[in-house]
Amino acid sequence: MSQLVQMRQRIKAIETIKKITYAMRLISMSAHSRLKRRQDTIIRYIDTIEQLFGKIYTAHASWRSPILNPTTTHNKQLIILVGSQKGLCGNFNSNLSYFFEAHSNQYANQSYDIIIIGKKIIDATKKSSHANVIATYETFNMHNLFTIAQAIADTIIHASPTYGRVILFSNQLKGFFVQKPHETILVPFTPSARATSTAPISTDDFIWEHEPTELLNHIANQYLEAQIQHLLFQSLYAEQAARFVSMDNATRNAENLLESTTLTYNKLRQAKITKELTELTSSF
Repeated sequence: MSQLVQMRQRIKAIETIKKITYAMRLISMSAHSRLKRRQDTIIRYIDTIEQLFGKIYTAHASWRSPILNPTTTHNKQLIILVGSQKGLCGNFNSNLSYFFEAHSNQYANQSYDIIIIGKKIIDATKKSSHANVIATYETFNMHNLFTIAQAIADTIIHASPTYGRVILFSNQLKGFFVQKPHETILVPFTPSARATSTAPISTDDFIWEHEPTELLNHIANQYLEAQIQHLLFQSLYAEQAARFVSMDNATRNAENLLESTTLTYNKLRQAKITKELTELTSSF
């Protein structure tokens, strides 16, 4: 009888887990839908900055930013690693860690500054002996995304000496069921092909209240911050999709396990009933 009691307890535990994973699946899908509605706004913003930068850049193609286009003698490096704040998202963080370790071999013999975003990936990355952690952000969600992006951009812009190379590692959504780690080089800053494809304009087309180089420096800094915002947003977007897929698989596994466990329980219960009836009838 104790075996039947244990089986019933196990069935109740599986049912509880199934309810939790199902609830998390609904929550992640709701969060993903909210982020999807905000995606167009962020894309329009970065497109507007890109087009404005492209128009001025075509008039002064010789422009180079001392911060975003440092000389080759600058060896100082910054790495930004973007994970997730919460778990239950499958191999979202582990794949990013493996990808980062594979690409960080080139920095094995040199020290570098690192900014880590997401509670789940902070502890694992701090173990690196070559990394100088200058900032960590355990809380990472849509409410503080823009604050984090602004703080990172300010760190890059006001660094002394300036960073010769800035790389951001994050997950991007390749499809709803596929999230892949990605490496983005922020510094040296290279205008995108779409920004530089703008038709050339004459300097007479604008009334220049400030020097064009000063405007380009300011807009390039905004462009950098917008890029960071978009990459952080893409990471959050991919995280919710990964969590939905993980919880959906967990719910399906719980259903299968519950079905097989219930079947085993019923067989065991029926066997005990048959045994008791056999013993009862054989006594007459």
